[in-house]
Amino acid sequence: MNPNDHNRSTDSVFVDGTEVPYYAAGASQGDRPVLVMVHGSTGSTDSHYGYLFPMLAFRQRVVSIDLRQPAQDGALTLTQLVRQVGAVIDRVSGGKPVSLMGYSLGAVVAAAVAAERPDGVRNLMLVAGWMKTDAHQQLRNGIWRELRSTSSQAIRNTMLFCAFSAGFIAARTPQELAGMAEKITLDGFVDQQMDLNGRIDIVDQVSKIRATTLVVGCTQDQMVPKAHSLQLFGAIEDARYTEIDSGHAVVFERPAELLRLVDSFLREPSASAAGSILPASRP
Repeated sequence: MNPNDHNRSTDSVFVDGTEVPYYAAGASQGDRPVLVMVHGSTGSTDSHYGYLFPMLAFRQRVVSIDLRQPAQDGALTLTQLVRQVGAVIDRVSGGKPVSLMGYSLGAVVAAAVAAERPDGVRNLMLVAGWMKTDAHQQLRNGIWRELRSTSSQAIRNTMLFCAFSAGFIAARTPQELAGMAEKITLDGFVDQQMDLNGRIDIVDQVSKIRATTLVVGCTQDQMVPKAHSLQLFGAIEDARYTEIDSGHAVVFERPAELLRLVDSFLREPSASAAGSILPASRP
């Protein structure tokens, strides 16, 4: 599915001299807050939420942001991305608390926004996120940077290899894998995001999150191993945890299962008590 379906509207806000687009669809349902979605590194609304966005819009009002490279020179900062998300929330929330979902780097951004706005984020979903970049991630990022400077084909193949589970890749033909690799975005903003991924540290902020939170780890994640999701689960006061049998690219690999978890959580965020570990679906 493409988020352009289902009467999606497009608007934008200006943050730090940059136009940041966002997309909205669906109607408000009862007392469900507006759901704001933040994509991950190399992604966009269309690429990372092409399945989830229209499906969730059948159930409630959904807004998704396309993060943008700031106009200022210098290294990309988490604060700049937090400001982009915050500006969209201010535009679409009507002064009411929102539900906020982030995937990968988007989960880091969403967690930082929720920490900064404890009264402005009611429900929080963190998918394949992390609090602090560790040596394992820095090693992979170093390999990424070296390959990025030498071969676009090698870096795309490496990203594909790291993003998906072994089973998912094994079930694809060489032609399918080549097509998937070609769709991976490589540009200056991606370079900046990857650099930022190597510098993440929101340990101090996470303890300030007051939102009712669902943390989703991916059991076969090589980019952000599930230990990082467990750390988020342990650090957030009102959090519950579950897993999906997937590589890091869960939005492509198991989108229907992720949709089920997100929709169930948004229907009744406090159905499971804080500290609960929810049963995962059988693979």
